[in-house]
Amino acid sequence: MTNENKTTTSGGSVAPTKLRHDAVSFWGLVFYAVAVIFPAGAFAVTGVTAMVFGGITAPLAFLVAGATLFLAIIAVYVFSEKIANAGGYFKFVEAGTGSKYLSKSVGFWNLFWVIGDIVGASIVVGWFVYVSLIALFNYTLPFYAVVLLSLIVPVLYLIVGYFGIKVAARTAIFIGLLQIVFFVIIGVVLLGLSHNHSLAPFNITNSLNGLYGFFLAMVVGAFLAYGGYGSIVSLGEEARLPKTSLKKAIVTSLLIMVAFDTFVVYAIVASSGSNFATVVGSFAPGIYLAQQYMGIDVAFIAFLIVIFAQISSPVIFGNSGARTIFALARDGVLPKSLARVHKKYQSPHIATIWLFIVLVVGITATLAGFVQVLGVSNGLFYGFSAWFTAITVFTLMYHIVTNQSLALFLHRTKEKINFPFHVIGPTIASIIMAIAIYYSLAGLTGPLMVAYFMIVIWIIISLVIIFIRRKGLKVESAEELTR
Repeated sequence: MTNENKTTTSGGSVAPTKLRHDAVSFWGLVFYAVAVIFPAGAFAVTGVTAMVFGGITAPLAFLVAGATLFLAIIAVYVFSEKIANAGGYFKFVEAGTGSKYLSKSVGFWNLFWVIGDIVGASIVVGWFVYVSLIALFNYTLPFYAVVLLSLIVPVLYLIVGYFGIKVAARTAIFIGLLQIVFFVIIGVVLLGLSHNHSLAPFNITNSLNGLYGFFLAMVVGAFLAYGGYGSIVSLGEEARLPKTSLKKAIVTSLLIMVAFDTFVVYAIVASSGSNFATVVGSFAPGIYLAQQYMGIDVAFIAFLIVIFAQISSPVIFGNSGARTIFALARDGVLPKSLARVHKKYQSPHIATIWLFIVLVVGITATLAGFVQVLGVSNGLFYGFSAWFTAITVFTLMYHIVTNQSLALFLHRTKEKINFPFHVIGPTIASIIMAIAIYYSLAGLTGPLMVAYFMIVIWIIISLVIIFIRRKGLKVESAEELTR
């Protein structure tokens, strides 16, 4: 191991800073992304938020969002075949723009997305158990139990993240396949038993609250779910044949999940029929319908799989966040100690521990604030919805910047630019994403207005850190990053 792959600790010993090569296979990458996207979410979480804000057009929101991301995927596809770096998106932007402030800001936006996703997903665990037990057994869970359930995720993440990426990748394959097979069967049975096969969900004029409701459904439902496809770009240093496998895994995982999510959400909406308002009002429409059509036993099995998957998704996703922290620290944005790698497991263990602490603080602060003001059920729902709204805006923001950095990158590396493919396609995706950001933020009311504060504060914090650390920042050229 060369000196550039080591760093000196405060005690004078030398610690490695090199992640394990060839640790994740192609299908490990695919199902890592699938598991982070969380297939069961279409049945129980992201599908629900899309229905709450977009009404019966929730399936269309997932379909349109998926089509948009296939335009946005162009930039990620091209970058990932050239650059294999734990920094992922922010190193893509760095290669294209050469800007320390913009590229490192994208790193912080990506980090906030991971933090917010895990905090929100952890709260969803407590919320989903809470509302499902009421729906299934009319039992109200004590609030302290909700808090303990929400803290399961960061604890498991700490364990899995500490022992390296291989554990997460192998777990993801099993979890991803289990969800897809089970909920496709549930969707087919629901459609078969309900005999409701209307195309009304694919008519945008049926959207609740017009375009505002539709785009908000895209943001807090579909875009939030699909954002997980990009979770694997931070695994570039650990993937087998990364400049080939990453781009193929990104496309494969997104194809699988757009088809799956659209179908499952449609099955729930169509099966609800004229009873849609009551079904969505249960806050657990998939569980509600499974119980109505297939009985309590099937509904309870679905409930258990959702809980298992809901816990597993952020546990796996945390590995991406730790690698973003690791890459930011390696570039001098964060303390160098966060770039240390475990000698045995070759995991970014210090970054993993630091992220765990941030997650616990974020979860407890959110639960304390929202539940105190809104009560348990509404407090939990709006708590994770506020996080999901804010982080999805950041997801769209860094996708927009990445899209518009592609042509600059190709120009810097003196490669031929295919104007329709490299410029027009990504720009169309960026425009749709910008519209989605506008509609999702323009009409926020009540508890969701907290998202405004979260977005502004995170941007300010990131810029302040970058400014303070500006003299020691490492900015790599496109040539250095593509070696």
